[in-house]
Amino acid sequence: MSGEQIEFQVTAQQAVPQFNDENIVCPALSCQLLNASLTCLVGPHRPLLRAYLHMLAGINLPVTGRLTHFDQDISCLNTDELWKLRQHIGYFSGIAPSFSLHNVQMNILLPLLYHTNLSFKDGSLQAKRLLERLQCRFALDNFPAQLNHYERAQLSLARALILDPSLLILDLPFNDLGAEQREKMSVLLSTSLAFYCVCMIGGLQYPRFVEDNASQVIYISQHKIMKFTGWTSFKQCRDDEIEAFLGNL
Repeated sequence: MSGEQIEFQVTAQQAVPQFNDENIVCPALSCQLLNASLTCLVGPHRPLLRAYLHMLAGINLPVTGRLTHFDQDISCLNTDELWKLRQHIGYFSGIAPSFSLHNVQMNILLPLLYHTNLSFKDGSLQAKRLLERLQCRFALDNFPAQLNHYERAQLSLARALILDPSLLILDLPFNDLGAEQREKMSVLLSTSLAFYCVCMIGGLQYPRFVEDNASQVIYISQHKIMKFTGWTSFKQCRDDEIEAFLGNL
């Protein structure tokens, strides 16, 4: 984490994501993701949620509407500008495998070596400090296959944070974790929320994390989008569709 925080926000204005299922209509999303806050996207259709997540992250451009990072309309950026912008985005996936042919050190170092001019020695020191901060107990020369589910999740989080991003994307961060491991991951992620703009899907795999930390919950289905100022506001909503959704959890 850098000592000086960059003022960062994501703003979507009537933005519609790319989505491959022609039978599903994607409602337009207008929202803001702010510094030092967690926004959780929830809804009954996970691939649809991921489409909005990828759009907000700037991975995929909106089909219609406007999306800005650092007050820049990402649809107007050229390839080099998009590449620079994506250096500020950390993506933690609980389902994407690590590079199995590389050890822990190289799994973390690859984004750093690709996007910066740091030497291998300086990058290795930075990776080691980050693993210590994340309370990782495994060695740099371990391979992902030698790690348990929680340790692989720590490794994925380290990869997401190694470039000190402004925007941290969490895609099913509690996936494949047991109850005790989810609690540990929740504590680990909670310590990062003060330093990043965070957006996630999969929070309902561990609702307590969303309840304790989310400043914004956005419900998304093919029928509607509704925004709430936190988990309590969301649970108290008297909308029939949302009540049915919560009843199926």
